[in-house]
Amino acid sequence: MKSTFFTFLIFACLISCTEENPNNLIINGDIDGLRVGTVKLQKIQDTTLVTLDSIALDGTSKFTLSTSIEEPQLLYLYLDVKDGTAYDDRLSFFAQDTIMTVKSSLQDFEKDAVITGSKNNELLTEFRRNMASLNKTYTELVKRSMALDRQENASQAAIDALNADYETYLNKKVKYALSYATVHKEYEVAPFILLEEGFDANPVFLDSVYQQMPKKIQTSLYGKELSELIKDLKEI
Repeated sequence: MKSTFFTFLIFACLISCTEENPNNLIINGDIDGLRVGTVKLQKIQDTTLVTLDSIALDGTSKFTLSTSIEEPQLLYLYLDVKDGTAYDDRLSFFAQDTIMTVKSSLQDFEKDAVITGSKNNELLTEFRRNMASLNKTYTELVKRSMALDRQENASQAAIDALNADYETYLNKKVKYALSYATVHKEYEVAPFILLEEGFDANPVFLDSVYQQMPKKIQTSLYGKELSELIKDLKEI
């Protein structure tokens, strides 16, 4: 009888603990310089940003946010300090069901962010860092394009040179995305990278990388979206 009673207590305790903390993603953060503001954890759902959790800070720079996610995915941290720079105060990261840490600064919330705890996010950060030089090339191409648009009689040679440089840039970007996703095909971030930067690739190449991914990744959130993209591109 006593043994049965103790077993019941242990079972009840386990249920209670589960009910108290059902979330599988916990984010501990510290924003240097912040004293008053609101930090929101968000996701895109049907093209709309939805807030999953939020906390109002007053006199402290530390915070904890939590939510429950079914699989690794891109989430956002939004910092609202009513300073008129709302669009500069949101950073994206690849979350997974674990305890993650975010450290940043009020002065440059996005650029100073250091996020740990997610292998998928580490891979995404590395990919974006390596893409930085190509992004600069794209910015220069846009400036050249705008300059040509302002000219009344832009030479055909200048237009052809711009188009050639753009094709070179596009090929480098797509090839790097395909290569990176292939190397890291066992992670959920791989199909996401192809959706973000590899959508201009030949669908045959996209499908080749997709077919190398484990079933778990193919049937993930972004794996399904990649499959649909490949299907749509092949029908064009």
